[in-house]
Amino acid sequence: MQTRRIELAGRDVTYRVRHSRRRTIGLRIDADGLTITLPQRTPAIEADRVARDRAGWILPRLEKWSARARPEFTGAEGQTIGYLGRELDVVIEPHARARTLVSVEGDALRVSVDERLEPSLRDATIFRAVKRWRSDTALAHYTPRIAHYARALGLPAPQVKVRAQESRWGSCSSDGVIRMNTRLIAFPEGEIDYVCAHEACHLIEMNHSQRFYALLDAIMPDHKARRRSMRERTPPGFAF
Repeated sequence: MQTRRIELAGRDVTYRVRHSRRRTIGLRIDADGLTITLPQRTPAIEADRVARDRAGWILPRLEKWSARARPEFTGAEGQTIGYLGRELDVVIEPHARARTLVSVEGDALRVSVDERLEPSLRDATIFRAVKRWRSDTALAHYTPRIAHYARALGLPAPQVKVRAQESRWGSCSSDGVIRMNTRLIAFPEGEIDYVCAHEACHLIEMNHSQRFYALLDAIMPDHKARRRSMRERTPPGFAF
């Protein structure tokens, strides 16, 4: 992925360019800013032309997302993270053990951390522990949901992997491995299910053809409403 900068109507805009197997150019604006997706072998400079042509569409949406900007999660006391559509307050509890423990209790994410750590090291330790917890939790949540939609399509459960990604909620490779974004765990379950169903359909159709959408219609008739809701949503909690 490449980062580029362009001036649109007097405003300096930094955006990301990525390439994919899709045949058309795609634009996405979310909490991470503008991403322009180009077909393979298309020069990155082509994204500048697209940005200028679509400036009237891009700029108002960047303003909208800027107004909803969230502070970055650092691991400090009093911050919040998103979890299944709600905010969890991060509660730090010093304890006498070296191992950092993370658990959900009601509306709190309770983090027990070594009481002997210096404040700066403590925050970094908490950040890593919460990130690890999010990854483990995401994998445990997504895997059975994807298996459910795969079965609905008459397929065995695929292998599922997770990682924090900048611009994609999920992807399906030609070898049948589905990769999901750990950040998706901040969204409500119905919207997470939309991504799970979407990627399960790619196990059969590795494109967005009419056949692909026919499969998605069959296993999730309201997928358009879920997708629309997801695109309009600001994930709860600090950006993480």
